[in-house]
Amino acid sequence: MSFISLKSPKPRVGEFNNGTGKAITVWVGAPNVASSLQSWGRLLVLEADAERAEEIRQGLKEQQEAEVYEEVLATECGEIVRWHRFNDVRLSGPIDLTTWQQRFPNLRQTVEEQRCGRTLGELLDKWASQKGEGIVAALHLKLRQGDPLAALVGLGSWIGQLEKVQLMLPWPEETMKVVEAWLIEQYFHQDAQSTDTWERDPLTRRDLLLKDKEKERQWLLAVNKQLSSDREAMQTENKVLTENQEKLLRELENIREAQDHIHESFRHAQSEIEKLKRQEERLRQENQEHKNEKTQLMQKLESVETANLNSLQSLQILFPMQLYKEENADLSGFDEEQLLIHYLEHGRHEGRLKNYQELHNGWKSTLQKCEKAQARLAQLEAHFELTQQQVETLKDLFSRLADRKQVTRKERKG
Repeated sequence: MSFISLKSPKPRVGEFNNGTGKAITVWVGAPNVASSLQSWGRLLVLEADAERAEEIRQGLKEQQEAEVYEEVLATECGEIVRWHRFNDVRLSGPIDLTTWQQRFPNLRQTVEEQRCGRTLGELLDKWASQKGEGIVAALHLKLRQGDPLAALVGLGSWIGQLEKVQLMLPWPEETMKVVEAWLIEQYFHQDAQSTDTWERDPLTRRDLLLKDKEKERQWLLAVNKQLSSDREAMQTENKVLTENQEKLLRELENIREAQDHIHESFRHAQSEIEKLKRQEERLRQENQEHKNEKTQLMQKLESVETANLNSLQSLQILFPMQLYKEENADLSGFDEEQLLIHYLEHGRHEGRLKNYQELHNGWKSTLQKCEKAQARLAQLEAHFELTQQQVETLKDLFSRLADRKQVTRKERKG
């Protein structure tokens, strides 16, 4: 979006309302006799020398429509001007000693200084603002100090009110040519009776004012058009900003909901962690109980195996090997161990030793107990392995929950 400068042109003298119509006389450089100024009406005196300016100010202190400024004129405000002071104070100004000595060989420079220049138009604006009243008067300019062209160019918008210019200092010929060319360009003509005075026809001044008015009107139209364009652009931008704001509010609401959901999930995770901790403790206890039970079963199994071994040894001692061999001719070639095994595998079922049936039944009962013990042992070992797998699973789950908790804390801090 582009902007046009809203700073309006400086107000011209003709733009003030309710003026008295009396002419404004501006002296650039005080006259030799300060008392001669008291007979003038609306008066502005610009003097570069501080002592001279104060002297004129005291001489005009009872004249309400007079003002004295200690200033050096330039074509632009803030411009640095090299100011030469001479033994002839009339010639003090920006023109150096070499230029003046061509006409004034006895001239001597007393000091050279850097002065901050201001435009004549700015000083007139300041003076008009201090008066606090409308001014529609013609402007008479008396130049007897400094650079005359700088004073004229620095008038700015006040140039439309300029009616008379009096060149009261013998400036160098080159300077005078430039000044006179400028005056002619601005529709001034030289007074037939006074060669140092230049005047402009009132009708020409009026035409210039009308041209300035038209320029200002065109400027105001351009400003108004630009302001309308800027207003539309600002309305469009405001609409976009409003939409973006609503979008951001919706996103913020979604973020808050997601944050609440995360908090709820975090609380649920904490609850699950507590449950898993309790479950882990219970599984540890069960695992310990299983270990204890396994140990007891192993001890019982060892006892049973020991008892079975003792039973076999006892059976081998008590078993009537010779009688079993004699009653079963088909077993005549078996040794004692083979006879005992044959009896346990076949003979007891076939009833080859009726008298030892009770011994067989006892042995069978012992074998069943041993098988049950082994089956129970296998079941406990499988349950123990399952318990170990659950413990490993719980450890992995606790590790993931801890990582998730750390991520959640970082998000909340972010």
